[in-house]
Amino acid sequence: MKKLAEVLLLKKEVTAGVRICSSPELMEKMLEIGNIKVLLISEEIPYEKRQQIYAGKRIVLTKDRCADLGIEETELMKYQSIDKLTSVIMKVFLENSFQLLKRNGQQGRIIGVYSPVHRIGKTTFALKLGKELAEEENVLYLNLETYAGIGGYFRDMEVQDLSNLLYYAKQENDVISVRITSIVQQMGNLDYIPPMKIGTDLKAVEMQEWKELFEKILEQSIYKTIIVDMGNSIQSVFEMMEMCDWIFIPFAEDVYAKAKMKQWRYMLNVLKMQDLERKSIYVNMGRSIRQAVTDSAEELRKREGAYPC
Repeated sequence: MKKLAEVLLLKKEVTAGVRICSSPELMEKMLEIGNIKVLLISEEIPYEKRQQIYAGKRIVLTKDRCADLGIEETELMKYQSIDKLTSVIMKVFLENSFQLLKRNGQQGRIIGVYSPVHRIGKTTFALKLGKELAEEENVLYLNLETYAGIGGYFRDMEVQDLSNLLYYAKQENDVISVRITSIVQQMGNLDYIPPMKIGTDLKAVEMQEWKELFEKILEQSIYKTIIVDMGNSIQSVFEMMEMCDWIFIPFAEDVYAKAKMKQWRYMLNVLKMQDLERKSIYVNMGRSIRQAVTDSAEELRKREGAYPC
């Protein structure tokens, strides 16, 4: 392990340093000092204890196959060459660098809105929440649904949209803030990018492209809050949720909605996605939309003092 740490320190991408903790007490001290970007931990530590340690990513060092590997963890066989071990660790580090950069650099936040319950007013809630937050800060709303609706919320469908912004984000020399200015539309005090018109185009976007887009928006534009209104049309809704600092989940209290919410929480538990549950804010849509938005904004303010995800 010491040799591996020395090799990692030579990597220019690892700027926060590498530490070896030989006891739980030392690990606790590291957590007090700052965030752990990538944690290498032995399979001898049971999953219920591993999941209590926040890290950008957990890599479990194993002798063979890990019997209790969590879906959010990466398995790494320890009996390999240093070069192979380092290669896997650096790949994990770079894949998660977007989240680490955003949180450690305090470049803003990503707020997701998602619900397993359909026809519940999710988009109405997301837009009104965006308007509420936009009274105090610069907020950009993005709709990632297959059918955002032509002539509904978004009437300006003959203009450049989210697909154009994604294209510009791929251009290395392009300054995204300039492009946003030419594409962005307003809905009251809320800024938004018109959604994609073709659902298959949305489904074709890879998660890395979303990461790069969000990163550029937070780094290069005036927006420090992005609201992502998502459905199941993107490639991996769970990966998208992992990018979010907070996730608002509207729900209803009728018998069918309750059944869907019960299945949703059961699935998170089975898939060992407690991190998603921890940063979820459930929104009872049985009240007026105004009250739901007001209470949600207040709950967000209360939680902002806590480390989100």
